[in-house]
Amino acid sequence: MSWKNIKLIFIKELVGTIRDKRTIIAMIIIPLIFYPLLFAGIGYFSKVESIKSEEAASKIIILGAEFAPQLVKHLQDYEKIEILIIEDDSPNKLQNGDIQAVLVIPSDFKYKIEQEEPNKLILKYDATEAKSRIAQKRVNQIIEEYKSEIILQRLSRLGLQEEFLTPLILQEENIATAEKITGSFLAVLLPYLIIILIFTGAMHTAVDITAGEKERGTIATLLVS
Repeated sequence: MSWKNIKLIFIKELVGTIRDKRTIIAMIIIPLIFYPLLFAGIGYFSKVESIKSEEAASKIIILGAEFAPQLVKHLQDYEKIEILIIEDDSPNKLQNGDIQAVLVIPSDFKYKIEQEEPNKLILKYDATEAKSRIAQKRVNQIIEEYKSEIILQRLSRLGLQEEFLTPLILQEENIATAEKITGSFLAVLLPYLIIILIFTGAMHTAVDITAGEKERGTIATLLVS
């Protein structure tokens, strides 16, 4: 095949592609309008759902609440946590999403606190559910605050200050600007998006060159050329 014939075929296919409205829609309109709207819509609805999950109260079951009344009070004082005190584990409620977490307090909790021995609490949650992860985060935050209070009380009895436990303070500073962060994100996303757009745009043309030419009865001419 000579370069002249290749040029003629290329011009023919290019003109045919430009004249075909379906091809223009598939190559230009969909990639430039539909995909950005799709990604923007996904991001918007994900953000809305995340805000709803953050605003909703977390339903938590406490097993053995009578063994740690002060800790339970800390949890009850948190406005976005709803405490359900029952006697059974009810794993199905956690799996079904009726509750978001289960906190298990051992019977010797108070004794170990008084003896200044380490205590073990068990927090059950579903890592695949956003609401359950939020509940885990909230309970963990409150337990950390309660733990800090216990540590301060023990330090006070020993005549020590809180600074005794923090010999070093690490201050982190991110020097990246907003433009640089955006550029870094686009550098990861754009190559994949461009590849998808290339294949999407060329798909209709490839189909037209094969099946389309066969339907029009001109594929034999192309092959001979």
